[in-house]
Amino acid sequence: MPASVALREAVLHDVLGHPAFGTVPPVGARLVVAVGSNAAPDVLRRKLAHVPSADTICLRAVHVTNITVGHSAHVAARGYLPAAPVFAGQQTIGTIAAWLGPAHVAALDATEPNYHRQTVNTRDHPLTHGRPATLLSDDRPPLPTDFDLYVSRHGVLADPATGEPLPFGPQADVLAWLSRKLDDVSLAAPASQVCTRLAADPQATTGRIRAAGLSRPCGSDDLLPIGHGR
Repeated sequence: MPASVALREAVLHDVLGHPAFGTVPPVGARLVVAVGSNAAPDVLRRKLAHVPSADTICLRAVHVTNITVGHSAHVAARGYLPAAPVFAGQQTIGTIAAWLGPAHVAALDATEPNYHRQTVNTRDHPLTHGRPATLLSDDRPPLPTDFDLYVSRHGVLADPATGEPLPFGPQADVLAWLSRKLDDVSLAAPASQVCTRLAADPQATTGRIRAAGLSRPCGSDDLLPIGHGR
């Protein structure tokens, strides 16, 4: 096993060994499917470490159909263009889902000011268990008939001529696309440099994206308001 892989697995083993994580979904939990950094157990632990709850976080690998991944049409506080779900096509993505108790859900909502949590039904977006991810339990708790996703409040990056969303990719590719669309060569500099500069005033570039018509809604007609059926 390469040293880098061994190191990642050691870190993951340490994270999942934390008391915050368990193998059984807590009673009354919501299933939240991650698109982006929330799929990383260490990110969830960091975001939810302060929550005074006895509920544990139960993680499983899942597959979701009729959802793809694009980029939110905003610049995050750290200067990058984050991931966001796009409700389009018939593709299937593999990711991580977390069963979260009420206190953990509320805390996670508070960490996502640029997203709103929406309920999606499994009739239109089939959800199945994936192959067990490294070091995750291979138990398969029953999947609910609906689940939650964080949807960008800004829409997703898309070509203004065709409406086609920009597929998720490396920051260098996203910035190169923005450089062409905004006619701004400074965005074609090395991604690390551009992100550092954008982080100084993320709202400015977010505004330029909006003004240039480079965003579109996530594309779902079947999103249910939070609280539906609860």
